[in-house]
Amino acid sequence: MDTTSAPPIQRSWQRCFERGQRTTDGPVAVNLPNGPSSHLLSVARSSIEDLYQLIERPGFAVALADAQAVLMHLEGDPAVVTLARSCGLVPPVDISEARTGCNAVDLALREALPFQTVGVEHYSAQLRPLAIAAAPIFDVDGRPLGALAILTAAEGAHIHTLGLAIATAQALHNQLRADQLLADANDQLAELYATLETMSEGLIFIGPGNEIRRINSRAAEILGVSARTVAGRPFAQALALPEMVRQALHEHAELVEYELLWHGRKVALPALCSVRPVWTRARRYLGTLITIRPAQSVHQLVQRVVGAQAQFTFHDIIGQSPAILQALHQAHMAAGASGAVMLSGEPGVGKEIFAQAIHNASSRARGPFVRLNCATVPRTLLGSELFGVEGGPRSSDRPGRPGKIELAYGGLLYLEEVGVLSSELQTGLLRAIEMKRIIRTGGVQPLPIDVRIIVTCADLDRQVQEGRFRADLAARLSAFSVEIPPLRARGDDLLLLINHLLLLLSDRLGRQVAFAPDALQAMRAYPWPGNVRELELTIERVLHSGEKSVIDLEDLPPAIVHVAAPMRTPDSPSLDDSNRLSEREAILRAGHQSVGHLGRTADLLGISRATLWRKMVRYGITKADFWPAAHT
Repeated sequence: MDTTSAPPIQRSWQRCFERGQRTTDGPVAVNLPNGPSSHLLSVARSSIEDLYQLIERPGFAVALADAQAVLMHLEGDPAVVTLARSCGLVPPVDISEARTGCNAVDLALREALPFQTVGVEHYSAQLRPLAIAAAPIFDVDGRPLGALAILTAAEGAHIHTLGLAIATAQALHNQLRADQLLADANDQLAELYATLETMSEGLIFIGPGNEIRRINSRAAEILGVSARTVAGRPFAQALALPEMVRQALHEHAELVEYELLWHGRKVALPALCSVRPVWTRARRYLGTLITIRPAQSVHQLVQRVVGAQAQFTFHDIIGQSPAILQALHQAHMAAGASGAVMLSGEPGVGKEIFAQAIHNASSRARGPFVRLNCATVPRTLLGSELFGVEGGPRSSDRPGRPGKIELAYGGLLYLEEVGVLSSELQTGLLRAIEMKRIIRTGGVQPLPIDVRIIVTCADLDRQVQEGRFRADLAARLSAFSVEIPPLRARGDDLLLLINHLLLLLSDRLGRQVAFAPDALQAMRAYPWPGNVRELELTIERVLHSGEKSVIDLEDLPPAIVHVAAPMRTPDSPSLDDSNRLSEREAILRAGHQSVGHLGRTADLLGISRATLWRKMVRYGITKADFWPAAHT
């Protein structure tokens, strides 16, 4: 070894000495590995050919090695190639330091720097006829992928040869980086396209020449077009854009969440639309992104957020009397059908609870439950409240607003006091039910609807007879009829309701409350003109007006006390009968609250467990009566 050689070369020789390598050892033939090495070889072929053509004179050969110093490729001047092969460099061949000793290819990979080894600087005597200039090739993350080497005869070595190797290795690095960037860009583009296709919004990108650059499948579905058919075409020819969107595209203006009518193949569809022009930092116009969301999906989301959902089910309706069971049977029949339902009954009987229960038991239970009391809306506004308002064609005009029928899309519309509708609105409602289309107030384009209707109306038959309500609409709204009985016709349901309300309020107040026998008897005698609603308000008001655990007759409202006064006659039931009724109810309530645990039931009543057991035997109460299913 020449003592003037570079320190890395000297260190390589020292390692070879320490391993006990012989100078007679030469390159070792191996199998060409697959993977990154084959990719490097495929990329490097063009650069090697360009380098060989650039040199344009004999005396050079170009070789490529992988990261393990396995020589994979060799081409160039036939004389130099023949010389290299005679030295053992027949690809694929291992020329690592551990096999072949010191050489420029292994040093370039080991030190991550370009090196040139000439003649006797090679540890292996087989390589000493050659001069090798090698430069490492790095990937985009700076890891060595391999090395490019230029081979000449040792006597023809020149320092410029190393420069050519460095330049070619850098060109290969740049090519690999460009390929990686292109692959990453393609991956990102595929991810972007996949994201666009999975979005619930419709997306359309209009290019600077007003051509449709991109439309996702959701937008194509909303507009009833084929994405492949309209892509690349001028939007004016492919899509029927709303006038406001056309104006925004022409002016490169922005629209944010504006409800517009988009004309599909069959019907117009209300949709929330946003238009956003896209600019470069240099304010060069690239195009416009249009987003479309069907109004129905937005309305349903709003209904879920604001709580426009039915809360009550048939399990929430308390009662076992024949009258209420008949009403529940009618309601169950209506829930399994799809026609409109007419609910009739006095104020306060629970018509809305029945409406919600029917909705939750129907196939539309996942849809919204939208309520409109027609009697509380001014007549001049009732049409727009029911059918919505059409927006103007320009951004300066008033925005459109959906009505209750649109908001109930896919669900149920509960119309109270439908008898106050004017003849014009009755006609519009009848047409909407028959055609399954509505036209907003001030609009001309029909919009699709999907809604079931439940209505209430006092004296509907009389209004039809007097000509104030359309008979055909009344027939449409009365496909199913549910007659809800007044509380006074429900017999002992009153006691069940009192017990249910006491349980709810006792939990809220944190104390047990019971009615004295005379108070309970007075409540049974009272006709309850306000029905269940009046009963709820009365019990809540009485319980919140004091801290007593037993409500006496004088604690009740005067109207109930006045009804009870005539009852105090010699022929009235004995006090013992009343006491037994009240005591039995108290035991049942305490047992229900303790879920059948006799010890806790006795504690709630303030008696011993033995006394509780005797009273249960006396009143014919079993432990099973304490379970919720047995006492409702």
